[in-house]
Amino acid sequence: MVKELLENAIDAHSSQIQIEIERGGSALIRIIDDGEGINKEDLALAVTRHATSKIKTLNELEQIISLGFRGEALASISAVSRLSLKSKQAEQEQAWMIDTGTDSDFANYSAEPEPVAHPQGTTIDVRDLFFNTPARRKFMRTVKTEFKHIDDIVKRIALSQFDIAFKLTHNKKLLRNLPKAVTEKAIIQRISKLFSPEFLANASKVDFSSNHFSNMGQIRLWGWVSVPQWNRKQSDWQYFYVNGRYIKDKLVNHALRQAYQELLPDDTFSAYLLYLEIDPQQVDVNVHPTKHEVRFRQTRLVHDFIYSGIKEALFPASDTAGLVSGQVSEPVAKEASSFAADNGEYINRYSQTNYNKPVLKHYQPPVHSSLNHNEIAEQLNGLTQLYRSDKQDSFQKDEQTGVNHSAEVKTNLDTFLGPFFGTSLGCLIPNYLMSQSVNSERQAQVFIIHIQRAQQFLLKQLFQPGQSTPLLIPETISLSNEQITSILEHQTALQQWGLELSQLGEDTLLVRKRPFLCNIPACKIDIDTFIHAVLQNIKHKASIDESQMMAAFTNAISSESLNASEQERLLMMLAEQIHQYGVEQAAMIKPVIWKALDESSLDKLLA
Repeated sequence: MVKELLENAIDAHSSQIQIEIERGGSALIRIIDDGEGINKEDLALAVTRHATSKIKTLNELEQIISLGFRGEALASISAVSRLSLKSKQAEQEQAWMIDTGTDSDFANYSAEPEPVAHPQGTTIDVRDLFFNTPARRKFMRTVKTEFKHIDDIVKRIALSQFDIAFKLTHNKKLLRNLPKAVTEKAIIQRISKLFSPEFLANASKVDFSSNHFSNMGQIRLWGWVSVPQWNRKQSDWQYFYVNGRYIKDKLVNHALRQAYQELLPDDTFSAYLLYLEIDPQQVDVNVHPTKHEVRFRQTRLVHDFIYSGIKEALFPASDTAGLVSGQVSEPVAKEASSFAADNGEYINRYSQTNYNKPVLKHYQPPVHSSLNHNEIAEQLNGLTQLYRSDKQDSFQKDEQTGVNHSAEVKTNLDTFLGPFFGTSLGCLIPNYLMSQSVNSERQAQVFIIHIQRAQQFLLKQLFQPGQSTPLLIPETISLSNEQITSILEHQTALQQWGLELSQLGEDTLLVRKRPFLCNIPACKIDIDTFIHAVLQNIKHKASIDESQMMAAFTNAISSESLNASEQERLLMMLAEQIHQYGVEQAAMIKPVIWKALDESSLDKLLA
C-alpha cells in the first residue's frame, strides 16, 4: 500500500515526499508530496477502478516509464479504509478534497470535491485500515513488524530516487530525514546512511555502457558491487533496479551469481546496489502482480551485458578472459553458446574515460585452459621481449647508460608470480595447507603453510582499530561480578579492539560486537578465550598493554576447514602482505609460517 502511494508521488514529479505512519500503518498512513497535483475534475475519478492518467495511448503500454500505471491502488485502498485526498495543481487557485468515508461503491463514485487549504501537491490520508474487513485485520503483524516493512519500502525507493527528499515519521517521531542527493558526495552519503558505510568501503564501482545492440539502443549498468573477499551469510543486501524500479528477477540473479561463481565461499552471498538503464520498449514490467519481476525482450543479451559489467568491475585490469580482444568476458550460459550479436561495441567507463573496444562480430565462448607457472613465465618473458623490440631505440639508449633489463624482467616476474605460494594443492592434516609454485628461475617449489599462523600474521598486518562485527544474537560469558566490573571500566579502550560489552545480571557478560577479522578466510575467534586473556591484561592495571592485547587477540584465533576458493584467497592475501612486509623479514618470523621445499630438499627427505 505504501509502495503504491509513494510510486504515485514519484510519478507526479515530486521533489519532497513526507510519510507519516501511526501504529504501524493500521491507524494512519499519510503521504504528502509537492508534485504536480490532481485536477479537480479528476479527483473523484482517481478512486474508481482502473482509472489512470499515466497511460494515454495503447503504444504507451509497450514503453512504460512510470512506476505505477494500472489505476488500481487508490480504488483498492479506498475499499478497505477511510481515505481522503487533497490536491492542488500549480495553475489552480484553489485546492480540492474528496473523502470516501465509508462509501464502497467506487465504480460509481461521484461525490463532489470540496474546497480546502493546501499547497501545491497532494496529501493522501489512509485511516483505520481494514476497519470493514475484520478478518483481514487479524492477519496484520505486530506494530513493530508492520512498520519495519514500511521502512524497508521507503529505504528501497529512496535508494533509487536520489533527486527526491524523504521524511519518515512513526507515531510523530522523525526516524528518517533524507535530503536531496544531487551530487556524487550526497549520493554516497545517502547510500552510507541507508545501506552501510562498510559496504561502500568494500565495494567496486560499476559503470558499464553499450551502444552495440542495433535494436536495443543505449543500455547502461552502474552502481556498486562488493568485492569477493567481503561477503555475507544472507542475501539481504542485494538491490537491483531497472529504470528506477526495484526488482527481484531470476535472469538478473542468474547473471550476478555467474559473475561471482567460484569467487565466494559456499553459503555466502555478495552485496550489490545496481541500476540498469534500458530502453522501456525492451522491458515488460507488467508480468507480475507486484511488479517485482520483469521480462526482457532480449534476455540473452541483457544477461550477457549484466554479467560482463560485473566481471569488468571485479577485474578491471584483467585481460585473461578475452577483454583485451573485445570479446565478452565469460559465456552467458551453456544454452547461449551459439548466440550471435552483430555490430558490437562495448564501452566501459573508468575515471570518466571511455575505452572503445573492437566490434564484436560473433559471440564465441572463450576457451578456458589451465596454464602452469612455467607457461606464464614464458609468456611474460615473450611479451617483455616483444615490447623491447617495439621500443628498440629507447632500449638501446638505456643500454648505453647501463640499464639492466634482465633484472627488470626478473622483478616483473617475481611481482606477477607472488613471493612463492602459487596454486593450492589442498589441505593436509589439520591446520596445514600445501601449494606449488614456480619462481623466477623457473624452479618448482612446494610450500607447506601453517594455516593458523598465516591467519595470525594477516590479522597483525590488516587489523584496524575500531572495526567490529555486530552480533545478531549477543554472546554470553559467565564471569564474576568483580571481573565484569573490571572489564567494563575499560569499555572505551576495548572498543578499539572491536569489543562492545554490557552486563546481564550479576554474573553474565554480554558481548554485542566482536573484533572484525579482516575478511581472512576460515578465520574465527574464540571470544571466551579472548575475554579471559583481556582480564589478565587489565588485572591491576590502569590502562591496556597494546602488545599484550595483540598477542591475546591473535592467540584466540582458530581455523575452520578451508574450501578450495578459501585456500586460494588465503594464499593471495598472504602473498600480498608478505610482499609489503618483505620476503626476507617474513621468512624469519618465529614461529615459522611456511616451509619451502625444492626438488633437492625433497630428494634429501626421501633419501
